[in-house]
Amino acid sequence: MTDQVLKKVAEKIAKCLALASSDNPAEAEAARRQAEALMRKHGLNCDDVSAAKVQENNVNTGSHRPPVYLMRLGGLIARAFSCEMVSTTRNDGFGNRASFMTFFGVGVKPELASYTFDVLRRQIIKDRKAYQTTLGRYKRSNKIRMANLFCSAWIERIAKQVQDFSGNEQEKMAIDAYKSRRWGDDLEQDKRKRPNIERESDVKALQAGFDAAKDISIHRPVQTKAVKQIGQIMEGN
Repeated sequence: MTDQVLKKVAEKIAKCLALASSDNPAEAEAARRQAEALMRKHGLNCDDVSAAKVQENNVNTGSHRPPVYLMRLGGLIARAFSCEMVSTTRNDGFGNRASFMTFFGVGVKPELASYTFDVLRRQIIKDRKAYQTTLGRYKRSNKIRMANLFCSAWIERIAKQVQDFSGNEQEKMAIDAYKSRRWGDDLEQDKRKRPNIERESDVKALQAGFDAAKDISIHRPVQTKAVKQIGQIMEGN
């Protein structure tokens, strides 16, 4: 069964299950029986139906494994939009290996999360490069260390705009079911950490990152996207 067919069948089953909670006993029983019949016919269960509600959106993050700061940014943005995020390496469609940040959730949320992540990804990379140009007297290893701390503080500042995962329980169950079916146990845990703070220059790097993100808004990319979409609709009229 293709994903498209699965989604259509799952949507029909979901509607039947919703009717199964009707106050009309006869209607509820008929809907329950129809849902069960459809699941038997197509070899599906309730988790399959839940997983079919989930959408995913991908962002190409380059040919190498994303650095720690981009993984943290991806996780932060996923949480802001009631999604989850995974990083995988696969073919980019042009015969090259590339890393992708995949956001998955219910409705339009993954699209908004991936768009916001891509905008902020470009911004933090730009700010990182600008900061590194101020570190001329340091050795290369120290420049990388301080730039990583800079990014860590940059993300820490915008994290204050994000509340904990706000999706409802049904969304969480659907996302968990989708994640299990899509990747199973194949996902590798990223155990990398930011450098420890060991010297005065580390504190200065953190402060620089915190200051650089003072005007960064998680919500602005979404607002910009909405304005663009409204403009496209108006042009089409």
